[in-house]
Formats: sequence, structure tokens, C-alpha cells
Amino acid sequence: ADAVRLGMLLCSSAGNDILYDESQIEQGRNFNNKVWNAFRLVTGWNVDEAASQPEASAVAVKWFDNKLSQVIETVEDHFSKFRISDALMTIYKFFWDDFCAWYLEAVKPAYGAGIDKATYEATIGFFDALLKMIHPIMPFITEELWQNMAERAEGETIMTQRYPQAKPYDTDFITSFEMACETVAGVRNIRQSKGLSPREALDLKVKGNFPAEVLPVVVKLANVNVGEAEGDMSAAQRFMVRTVEMYVPLTGLVNAEEEIAKLEAELAHQHKFLAGVRAKLSNERFVANAPEAVVAIERKKESDSLSKIESLTAAISALKNN
Repeated sequence: ADAVRLGMLLCSSAGNDILYDESQIEQGRNFNNKVWNAFRLVTGWNVDEAASQPEASAVAVKWFDNKLSQVIETVEDHFSKFRISDALMTIYKFFWDDFCAWYLEAVKPAYGAGIDKATYEATIGFFDALLKMIHPIMPFITEELWQNMAERAEGETIMTQRYPQAKPYDTDFITSFEMACETVAGVRNIRQSKGLSPREALDLKVKGNFPAEVLPVVVKLANVNVGEAEGDMSAAQRFMVRTVEMYVPLTGLVNAEEEIAKLEAELAHQHKFLAGVRAKLSNERFVANAPEAVVAIERKKESDSLSKIESLTAAISALKNN
């Protein structure tokens, strides 16, 4: 029943009829499974009363506490305007992406180790708030899990509990944590593209104003040693996080010849792509008759391709010289 309710409401914007599609119910079922498995994970942790709170956990708790208030405010705004589907989608993404994908990963203790009491109590509090937020849409599973989270009085039900209330929150800190997540994703993409194990610690060199307060999360989730970018970094893998440049040196970690071959193939592709764009821009009829926005897109393609060619050429040169 919860899967049906969730699946139908996720795709039903106000005032529109919808056709039944079983994939909607599958989406609802998958989300129910996600909630259940998150509950099993959290309640399965052993609490180490003597353990101090790790820096990464403290940062994650602070971020999620702020993010929770921001999301509650957004959801209440949707409800006030009868945008039920939008409110549910906000909660859905908040639970799936922010709570499961980022928060739980950031606070999860090492294999076989216990979790500190402060982080555990905060996590249980967050989970309690999430269940209350989802309860109007998924009454059965939320009641079941809420009853199992703690001892309840006879007749006590989640149905009569107060809906979570938003508190003042720090948008700057939320943005800083988002930058940490983008950094972790960038490092993971490099690992995947180069076939490097997540267990192998990498160096991460930073050039720009990156919020130091969220670095513990980057260190834990990306398995990196963070330092400032100095000297020639042209041979390192580069990616951007907002306006901050990130470099991951891979000297000795990848096969230089294979990497040069990949970069040269990509360089050849970019040269071919650039030639096609320039052929279009050199056509006077196209430039004269095409909408201004279309011509602007083509010029942007030319600029981006030139930038990529310059970057690839520098990387190839650096690898050959090393």
C-alpha cells in the first residue's frame, strides 16, 4: 500500500490525470526498501560509549541538522500551495541522496568498530524526523519502524506526533558541504576512469579558497591526503569544484604510455570536432540565417573545444617529459 501511494504521488502533479504504470509502483517499493535498509543499518551499529566523535562525523551532523531545517521549510511551502507531489519529491531526494548517500557514509564507523554516542543519538534523531516527514505518504512502514526505534507507551503512535519544525539554518555551511560532496565525486570519477582502488590513498592538491571546515569529510569519503597545489601540476588530473581547482597527481599510479594513448585519441577527437564547428561557423549563410542563440551555442562549442585541446596538449606534454 505504501509503495502504491508513493509511486502514484511522485508522478502526479496537481490537476493532471495520470496513466497507471507499474514502474511507478516499483519506484515506491524501492524507496520503501531503502528506508527499511537504512533503519537496519543505523540500528545495527554498536555504540561505543568511550569513543570520541570523529571530525568527519561532527561536520556531517552539523550539515544534516542545517539541511533538515532547510528541507522542512521547503516542504512546508509546497504543502501550503497544495503541491503534494513536489513536497514528496523533495523528501524523497533528501532521504535517498542526502541522508543515505552522503550522511550515513560520512558517519559510518569502520568495519567492526563502534559508533560514538553523540553521532548515534544525532542519527537516531534525524531518522525519527525523516519518518515523521514521510508518514503522511507512507503510514505503514513508518509506523512499524518508529515503534521499533524505542520503547513506546501503550497506544502511542507516530500519527499523533508533531511534524518536525524548521530552525534557523546556515546556508553558507550547507554550501560548503555541497562543495565537499562535489570534491569527493570528482576524486571518485578519477579513480573509476583510471581503474584505481578506493582503498588506495591519493593526494589531492587544492588551488583556491576551499572551506577547510568540511575537509574531514573529503578526507574520509575520498580517501585522500589534502594539501595546497604548488609548482607545475600539468601532469595531474584536474577538475573544478565551483571556482576551486583540484589536482590529483597520479605519477607512478598509472601506465604513462596507456594514458598518453588515451589522451592523444581524445585530442584527435577534439580536433575533428573543432573542425566541424568551424566549418559551420565559416558558412556565411548559416551565420546570417540561423537564430542568434544557435550561433552563440556554436561559438561556445568552439571556445570549449579550444580549451580542452589546450588542456589535453599540456597533459600529454607533461606525461612525455616525465
